[in-house]
Amino acid sequence: MPTETSLHECTRYMMDSIRKICGEFGPRLPGSAGEKRCQEFLRDELAAAGYSPTLEPFPVSQTGFMAAPVIGGWLGALSIGAWWCDPRISMGLLLLAVLVFVPEIISYRHILTPLFPRHTSHNLHAALTPSGTIKRRIILAGHADAAYEWRYQQLFPGYFMHFGRTAVLSVAYLLATTLMTVVFCGRHTPADGFWWWVGISQFLALPGVLIAATFTRFGVVSPGANDNLTGALTSVGLARHFKQTGFVPENTEIVFAVTGSEEAGLCGADAYIQRHRHEWTDVETMFVAVDTLHDLDYLMVYNRDLNGSRHHHPGLCMLLQNALRRNGVDHKFGNVHVGASDAAAFTRAGLSAAALCGMDPSPAHYYHCRRDSWEILDEGCLFKTVQVLVSALEDYDGNGLPVAKQNGS
Repeated sequence: MPTETSLHECTRYMMDSIRKICGEFGPRLPGSAGEKRCQEFLRDELAAAGYSPTLEPFPVSQTGFMAAPVIGGWLGALSIGAWWCDPRISMGLLLLAVLVFVPEIISYRHILTPLFPRHTSHNLHAALTPSGTIKRRIILAGHADAAYEWRYQQLFPGYFMHFGRTAVLSVAYLLATTLMTVVFCGRHTPADGFWWWVGISQFLALPGVLIAATFTRFGVVSPGANDNLTGALTSVGLARHFKQTGFVPENTEIVFAVTGSEEAGLCGADAYIQRHRHEWTDVETMFVAVDTLHDLDYLMVYNRDLNGSRHHHPGLCMLLQNALRRNGVDHKFGNVHVGASDAAAFTRAGLSAAALCGMDPSPAHYYHCRRDSWEILDEGCLFKTVQVLVSALEDYDGNGLPVAKQNGS
């Protein structure tokens, strides 16, 4: 097995590669030239290490998912003016805002994709074949792309969640007051009295819906060094390191993957599943999403995902949890309350998955903004992650999955 010294060398390789990608390849929006250059560089690194990597293209809408809150916000703002003309028009605009926001942001079902230009993104993968019979398979993956900057996360770190809550509550207030008006007044907007004051009160929601309307700063792309070149380089770094150290599992095929377009709403993971799931029926296959490795105090296994709606595989979660504890990290399971990781795409598709992440869920000050640069990489968290994953892979190869406790503690 790799030694502590060799894993430190692996960690330094990961950090050097992240610095190179951030400095030389340009912004890595889903389906962008920068994302492709990054994937091609990682493909060449895997090939140089002795693998036969595959780079697979797939179509993606670069903007639709990220535009959903903006579209919803502007529809909310228009509804305030429409209320004074005909409350029914206002109600229609608000229902359209909900129709856009809920499938895209809550369920990650991309109804806006046909309305935006398509680009070509890529998934990358390579496999380490075991020395004996393949009895099980595990896929380690991080994503290579980066997101448009979230305006209020950049401007007001530490208060970002308050802005999000204000936007959601503002739309909810507009929905409630507009529905009341439609029910009791129909198309008529009273010029005075109680309902006039209801209309005036809707202007209190204007700042909230304008927050949503200006939520995404489309002209600026996060460097994405931590989210999620750390995950992508963990996969590639371990693949390269296993070749260098001569590590070969006995009965486990290890697939090292780098997905594209996670920030477009898990599109890379969805495309990867669609193309390869028929190949995973031969033996037990597990997927581990490795995402945003910066905060060692929050390095944990996430057993719930996709806005908390999906439960990951309990045995795989326990495998990773046991590896964390063997390496001195003892945290409870995490829950992706807001957003999703690539593991959610696998679990949603009925496959076995879990996520290993290391980010302050507040969220962290660097999340989806220009502060997410290579200068703030945390070597200690990266080292601990590769140490944990090596331990988990050794355990899985020798013993398979543990019997998980039902309470998921």
